[in-house]
Amino acid sequence: MKHIQVRVLFFCVLVMQLSGCATYGSGVDKALQSAQKGQYLEAEQNMATALTPTGVDRLLYHMELAVLKHLQGQYLESNNLLDKAERIAEDLEVSSLSNTFTAFMTNPRNGDYAGADFEKVFINYYKTLNYMALSNAATTNNARLDAIENARIESRRLGIRLNVLNSSKGTYAEKRNEDEQVFSQILNVFSRLQGNLIDTGKLEYRDDAMAHYLTGITYEANGEYDNARISYQKSATSYEQGYAKQFELGTGMTTQAWFDTVRMMRKAGGYESEWPRLAKKKLSTTQRKQLKEYDDGAQLVVIEHVGIVPQRKEMNVLLSADAGNRSLILRPYFSSVKSQREKLAWFYLVYADKSLANLMVHYRNNDFMNFILNDFQKTIYLAGAWNLASELGFVEAIGTGLRITVPYYSPLKDKPGSSFVRVAGEQYAMEPAANPAAMGLNEQLLNANNDIRLALSRGIFKALTTQKAAELAGGQLGGFLAAVGKVASQLSDAAETRNWLMLPYEVRITRIPLDAGSYDIEINSEVNRGKPFITQKQRIILQESEIQVVGVRSMPKQSAAAEGQTGNKARKAFALTE
Repeated sequence: MKHIQVRVLFFCVLVMQLSGCATYGSGVDKALQSAQKGQYLEAEQNMATALTPTGVDRLLYHMELAVLKHLQGQYLESNNLLDKAERIAEDLEVSSLSNTFTAFMTNPRNGDYAGADFEKVFINYYKTLNYMALSNAATTNNARLDAIENARIESRRLGIRLNVLNSSKGTYAEKRNEDEQVFSQILNVFSRLQGNLIDTGKLEYRDDAMAHYLTGITYEANGEYDNARISYQKSATSYEQGYAKQFELGTGMTTQAWFDTVRMMRKAGGYESEWPRLAKKKLSTTQRKQLKEYDDGAQLVVIEHVGIVPQRKEMNVLLSADAGNRSLILRPYFSSVKSQREKLAWFYLVYADKSLANLMVHYRNNDFMNFILNDFQKTIYLAGAWNLASELGFVEAIGTGLRITVPYYSPLKDKPGSSFVRVAGEQYAMEPAANPAAMGLNEQLLNANNDIRLALSRGIFKALTTQKAAELAGGQLGGFLAAVGKVASQLSDAAETRNWLMLPYEVRITRIPLDAGSYDIEINSEVNRGKPFITQKQRIILQESEIQVVGVRSMPKQSAAAEGQTGNKARKAFALTE
């Protein structure tokens, strides 16, 4: 008996060690530290060591490395990685549920990472930027036109992606083995966890105004002015009708998109009576005067990718059963309230019994003073489903309490400040165009109920499995197995904390009319609000009627040495000529 107990205990400890508690972000931390210093080659090497191209993180491997290749100016290699990432993402959308289901029942990080909806859109976004860069390196006009056409195709795919955001990813009812049937019954019980629904209309990622704007640039560069008008107008409408407000972008890009819409109406012809009315309605007097500055000259478009997106984290929640009220109780689980304020706030925001509509903005802005942190409990009233829960052995399996793990985001701290470009003796503000950091937080808020439903079901399933094993063993050994097995299953639990970490925190754009010639440009960025500006410089040469797109990545820990290192290749301009 003692020999068996030692072997079981050793096995449980081994399970805990193999499963671990490290999040995805901690696994690639060395790569992220190098990237934030502007050391992109070193970051690539560290990332390739941390991830593998064939495992459950294969999608992340290709996406993370693709951005690092892009930052080193290796645009063809970056697109090859993104092509593979796109195929992997598509395959995972239609693959069988067996692997997914196994991960749900054990540990979600043991399953394939399929990517968040907005991450899949950014695959096509980066492919578009890479094709823009490749057009600059083309040695023939046909090669240049092919690259621009590929950029247009990718930007169109961005829009197509937006139409399938809410597509089905399969059902649990397709599974037929005994364990999966039991797990599905558990899920049905927890389907009652639907209280405090978030207003999806305010959080849902339903369009991408920046994608439309990027499409407009590719059309304009190819001389397709009416198609460019359509894309710029879609961008302006999207920004104006909710995209800018949803992601806290201000009004700068809304005005810029309307300005470019009017420009294309003037250039395409056939809108002689319409464009003045639109200009009067949407543009200021100064902006209407500026329209002529773009008629015959070249243009400089600067796209700045600021910082990196936040990492997903994990928190513990305690599940207990209340037989008297035929309900289950959820409470945040940690030892020190003072050291866990953001976890406490997340629980209150997402799970506690109250309305969430007016609290989301406060949490996003790290404004804890506006929370009423007084009642951290979620009650799941099972009513008639209590009998099913009893038959499945819920109460006995939960015992004195069952700890589960769910993902969450910290409030968006260390927000970027302002950015501006200096060129030809003038200064131009960079306008926020997209906010991947807020996209990730919003998506996690939307998925929070499903995350905890799966985590609860996973914890109950593990507890029931351990309980059945103990019953088969019987006697003293059975009791020992039940106790140790429950501890092992809880300590080995983990939340889904993977996300595409090389995405920028925020994307910014400015557009400048210039005469043909050589220019020294200077990009100044307050990567963290209140911290010193980071300055990056480069020289560009503009041809007649050329649209040159300059891409730059501003990182919080960049040094002067790092700027010099990345200035040659990583910040090479993307040139598009009419």
